[in-house]
Amino acid sequence: MNNLGSNIMLVLLVVFLASCKNEVSEVEAPKTFTLEGTIEGLENNTLYYRMPNKDYDALGYRTDSVVVTNGSFTLTDSIEGHHFVTFYTRMKELIKGTPRGYYPAKSGYLAAILYPGANIKVSGKASDFMDAYPENSDSINNELGTFHKKIYPLMNESVNYLVKSSFEENEDIQNTLKEKADSVTAIVNDVKKEFVTNNPSSVAALYYLSDMMMRSQIDNDIAIEAFNNLDSALTDMAYYKDISYRVNAINSTKEGAVAPAIKTTSTLDGNEFDLASYRGKYVMVDFWGIWCGPCVSEMPKVKEFSEKYNDRLEILGVNSGDKKQRIIDFVNKNDYQWQQVMDVRDSEVDNFVLRYNVNAFPTKFIIDPEGKIVKKFVGSGEEAFTLLEELLK
Repeated sequence: MNNLGSNIMLVLLVVFLASCKNEVSEVEAPKTFTLEGTIEGLENNTLYYRMPNKDYDALGYRTDSVVVTNGSFTLTDSIEGHHFVTFYTRMKELIKGTPRGYYPAKSGYLAAILYPGANIKVSGKASDFMDAYPENSDSINNELGTFHKKIYPLMNESVNYLVKSSFEENEDIQNTLKEKADSVTAIVNDVKKEFVTNNPSSVAALYYLSDMMMRSQIDNDIAIEAFNNLDSALTDMAYYKDISYRVNAINSTKEGAVAPAIKTTSTLDGNEFDLASYRGKYVMVDFWGIWCGPCVSEMPKVKEFSEKYNDRLEILGVNSGDKKQRIIDFVNKNDYQWQQVMDVRDSEVDNFVLRYNVNAFPTKFIIDPEGKIVKKFVGSGEEAFTLLEELLK
């Protein structure tokens, strides 16, 4: 073979090997994480968790568990993106029981930020609360662990006051204990605000900013300022996108603003629905879920109004958190025949809860015939129906 032919073959061989190397790299890119640790007092228990993934089911997660032996455990699983995941156990010491049930206490959960390639170490103890944190692993979970060491004892103190109040018969003592709980909770929220505003590059702070906005624990102005100061390296993360939707919605859902578009095939029958088709009538947009007791208790009243003012009023239900078939069965059983659409958490266009900055359920928006927002109502009550009576009489 002449020199030219040899050179050509050599070039082709190099290209082939480089291609193979790239393919191997893509295949071998880490998709898994490892979470391991020893928690004193956990003994031979089980840690339960919800693994996030939009493909698992309608709720976007699967429930799973990891066995704990003599306080130690190791979990390896696959994941995409960065996710704040909590692990809980059914140890009675961590359940904040009351005469009527229990208080859900985040201080009773082990928490970590899971992502591909993470190797997370956990240590601590489980006693009155989950005094165990990710540490000595990576900067992301070190930041989270350090922060939780500050707030978990305070959160536990607050919920313990509430538990004590639930067993107290004296009303004055009850109120005193609840006031103490509120006072400690206020301190926790101040610590959270300081954390999210002073750590613009932190994934943990990004999560907590999103969480605080969802729970209405931070003023809009403070949240927007913190969002505007976030490190650009965080922009591809899901929590960043969630916050951006809520920030945009703060302005787009003000009174007098044209209601954000709802044009979707995320309906019970799969046919496209467009909120703009209701122009010319008043509209009540009702954010609800079957899991939400106050939402369900108000629906007979919603039905009453839909029938009483059917020529001038349209109802749009926006369900969050229920599977399609369960919604279909529920509305058919109760003869709730107004239009329903489903919030899709990971969708670019159908994440209506974020696009309307909904923080609690039920939430209702009254929209005028021109498509402008008249009023937003958070929680159950007669106010939304009283306003509709005034507008429609």
